[in-house]
Amino acid sequence: MESVIPELRVFPAGENVKAFVKCFWQLEKPGGYLHERLLPNGETQLIFHYGIPFSESYGGNSAGSQPHSLICGQFTTYKDIFSYGQAGLLGVVFHPYASNALFGIPAHHFTHLSVGLTEVEKGLYDIGMRVAAANTLQQRLMLIEDFILRRMRAVNQRHFAMIRKSVELLSQSSSEKGLNQVASSLFVGERQFERLFKDYVGLTPGKFAGISRFHRALGLISSSQSLTSVALEAGYYDQAHFIREFRNISGEKPSELRRRMSG
Repeated sequence: MESVIPELRVFPAGENVKAFVKCFWQLEKPGGYLHERLLPNGETQLIFHYGIPFSESYGGNSAGSQPHSLICGQFTTYKDIFSYGQAGLLGVVFHPYASNALFGIPAHHFTHLSVGLTEVEKGLYDIGMRVAAANTLQQRLMLIEDFILRRMRAVNQRHFAMIRKSVELLSQSSSEKGLNQVASSLFVGERQFERLFKDYVGLTPGKFAGISRFHRALGLISSSQSLTSVALEAGYYDQAHFIREFRNISGEKPSELRRRMSG
């Protein structure tokens, strides 16, 4: 079955929500078949369908239909999405440390899940219907931004700032810095740090660091460097570790992806 290429547009977050929201995106497809593999990126998303909802398959398992409005929690291995007809959807990408401010629910409760908003709270049925019924992109974005502003809970500013800083450290480091070093640099105990990180981000610090390391390697795969050099530059301690972690996250070996990209 021939796959179509949908139109994807990305929009910056408004001034009122940018402390929590990284960006908005819109995807539209008039019809036809779509299959796309999504890779973990360390972010939680809020998605509103105003066309026919996608189906999704996590880690090669059987596919199930997404709700019309949903929270897509953190995931640690590949996810396949499928669409067989007209599709339209808007997404909200949260900063890795910010999604739990929306509902006051620890982010790890949504990890590896796509949860319908009505499963979180029955009264949230209305926002999905209003977004679907809106006539323009601007109306939909305004509805979603207003919804986010009304839902945002007060957060512990000290913890919020600490987890935001730890996300920066773990994202930027090119080596496997020990978690106790990150915790020590933030003047907090390792066990408390890991608990807070899971509450705010949805993953353990180690899992988040692994996804960041994977994306550094992914950006180097198409270069002329040897895969050994890619592994070392991305922060893996040896080739076997690189191949194993890359395959667990993406579903294929680095060499397989490189061949597919060059072909």
